[in-house]
Amino acid sequence: MATERKREQVALLEERLGRASITIGIDYRGLSVKDMQQLRRGIRAEAPETELRVIKNTLWRRASEGAGEPDAAGLAQEATAMLFGFGDLTEAPRALQKYIREERLELPIYGVYVEGELQDGSQVGALADVPSRPELMAKVAGGLSSPIAGLAGVLSAVFRDVAAIVEARAEQLEAAEPGAE
Repeated sequence: MATERKREQVALLEERLGRASITIGIDYRGLSVKDMQQLRRGIRAEAPETELRVIKNTLWRRASEGAGEPDAAGLAQEATAMLFGFGDLTEAPRALQKYIREERLELPIYGVYVEGELQDGSQVGALADVPSRPELMAKVAGGLSSPIAGLAGVLSAVFRDVAAIVEARAEQLEAAEPGAE
């Protein structure tokens, strides 16, 4: 029965690893059960498409091999909790960093597994600072709208000037006609 449960856990971890856009290994030693619950809630409040799970290292190694991601096994060291991010790549690191900063916690980060590569734990801060996809799209749209608005202003000025020239010429021709008032 215990082995069947372990197989189910390995299958669950394989599925999470395969579906996650980012996986972060966290050392949770020193946190009480209450602290872990608050950590889960805090991260989930900021990034709803995340999941924090305490894992057994041997099961994680089997799951990473089974998922075809053997490098991800490097995330499991000592007492490990895995933070899976299923949405935007920057959501989970941003939520984790914000919670750690607000609660003034000392949570060592073992590493980050993203796009098939195992990164050092220090990369979480760098990923947290990257703007999210909607923010980047808004910046690009804002950057494009400014030159377009300028071009529209220039074109309307040209049309206004052409219209003024045509109107002035029409008045000039009317004034030059012999039967004009």
